[in-house]
Amino acid sequence: MKWIEWIYDKEFEIVFKNIGKDLWEDLRQEVSIILFEYDKEKLSDIVNKGKNVFRFWVVRICCNQTSVNGKLNKTYNVLIPVEDVNKFIKNTIDSGVDNSIINQLEVRINKLYWYDKEILKLYIELGSVRKVSKQTGIPHTSIFITIKNIQRCIKQSLEY
Repeated sequence: MKWIEWIYDKEFEIVFKNIGKDLWEDLRQEVSIILFEYDKEKLSDIVNKGKNVFRFWVVRICCNQTSVNGKLNKTYNVLIPVEDVNKFIKNTIDSGVDNSIINQLEVRINKLYWYDKEILKLYIELGSVRKVSKQTGIPHTSIFITIKNIQRCIKQSLEY
């Protein structure tokens, strides 16, 4: 399978980094899964047309994955960026709004399991899942799922 070698060479790494940004390795894995599940005859026809044709096709797959409705975009953009959370808190404080929301957030965060609380603190401090993963050695997917669950839990507790 020549295409596997192509997907993992330096040339394609640049393609994934340009399109996927911080999530380039995840993008490469998603594309690999798509290619493994793709019709073998059609894939063989595309590969036989040459590396340039194959690269164009992979770029189209990447663009579809990172588009608004793409799987990668839907999976990784459900987290609220730290900057938005900080801006919300600052605007809440600056506008003189009742501090009850902030107090509820603090109470809820203090009730979190110690691991979740520490991951959340690092996420707020460092600003990204990748940076937390790099500092802790915990896979970024685990960090992502933890942050997503924390946000869901806090949101649900504030709605009641």
